[in-house]
Amino acid sequence: MIRKLVAGLIAGVYVSALAALPANAQPAPPACPVWSPNLVTQSFPVGGPTVTTWHVCWHEVAGNDSLANPNGLVIGPVDFQTSPGAPWRRVIYDMRISDFFVPYHQGFPRFYDLSGFNFKLTTVTAADCPAAVGGTLLSTTVCKEVHDRGLLWKDYSGVKRGQELVLWGCLYAGNYRYVERFVFRDDGAIIGMEGATGQNYPPYPHEPHTHDALWRIDIDNGTPVNDTALLQHIEDQTNPAGTATDPMTMIMKAQGLAWNAQTHDMISVTDPFTTNKQGHHPSYHFIPLVDGGGMTRHYEDFSHFDFWITPYNPNQMAARYVASQYVPNAPPVGPHRDVVVWLKGSLHHHPRDEDGITINGSWKGTALVMYTGFMMMPDAVFDCSPFYGPCS
Repeated sequence: MIRKLVAGLIAGVYVSALAALPANAQPAPPACPVWSPNLVTQSFPVGGPTVTTWHVCWHEVAGNDSLANPNGLVIGPVDFQTSPGAPWRRVIYDMRISDFFVPYHQGFPRFYDLSGFNFKLTTVTAADCPAAVGGTLLSTTVCKEVHDRGLLWKDYSGVKRGQELVLWGCLYAGNYRYVERFVFRDDGAIIGMEGATGQNYPPYPHEPHTHDALWRIDIDNGTPVNDTALLQHIEDQTNPAGTATDPMTMIMKAQGLAWNAQTHDMISVTDPFTTNKQGHHPSYHFIPLVDGGGMTRHYEDFSHFDFWITPYNPNQMAARYVASQYVPNAPPVGPHRDVVVWLKGSLHHHPRDEDGITINGSWKGTALVMYTGFMMMPDAVFDCSPFYGPCS
């Protein structure tokens, strides 16, 4: 992997480079690197006039060492433009699912569907990616969709619908298929999703199990050098005043963190070098989307936490080693450090008749897709919401 910009890039160099642009200059969109050459540029709203634009580089890995370079759809670098003529903001350097862990409740088997088998993306066709829903085949394994995403806002003055760009591929994992789905919304949010579908494991078709997606997100919010914090909502249920606090705790050393639904835990990654017109530093908040029903824990140490924060290291790509090899000795991750966020999503598969049944000794049926994932929500990336009205 090509090494990215030195993590010690100082704020003055970055800020002065932006200030040097003439007032009427149109910043050139960044080029995709040779190792991730495929480009999707998508402006919103579709049909114009343009408000925001995504510049998404992507590539497929289909190798034989998913510990060193996990197979599948890899997103990045990714840049975002908040308005025509605005500077491009780097958001992602490399984002992918590092592994799929599938432990069965009887104690075995315990599959690592990437690092253990090196499964690869399967073929997608027009049936997977129909033009009728905004689909376009980008390759034999990757689909692009651009479509309506529902309400963006609604109030006394009116209503507006939103749009999104989706890039997805599907991992061929023996009897199973994993949908790797990455969503880029018009409002600057990013969503990563894992979908699990396919035939139940033939030797144990009725044995409950989980499908854990383990994402590795190398975020570069503005520059590679960011500050990372845990943002929570704390409320004492015995306090009749009903007051609450929202503390932000800086994360200074590599560690794992448990997600608590009651405290709305978020990992916040902030650009410490720039501010918007309100004087606020742009951040992205990592929020689990637990459509699968929860966050499971297993015997394996990497599963004991839902978030892990580590310093950037291009040789550290395997989620199964994050606890045993990447976090020990607590290397620094703040302040002003290049960090990687690791995030777990869990799907609990309790087999049901809708998955399939045995007919004349043969299994007939397919487990319907279930999703889990996360959102990267922008905060102060804009001066205000450009989809509502001018910021003045």
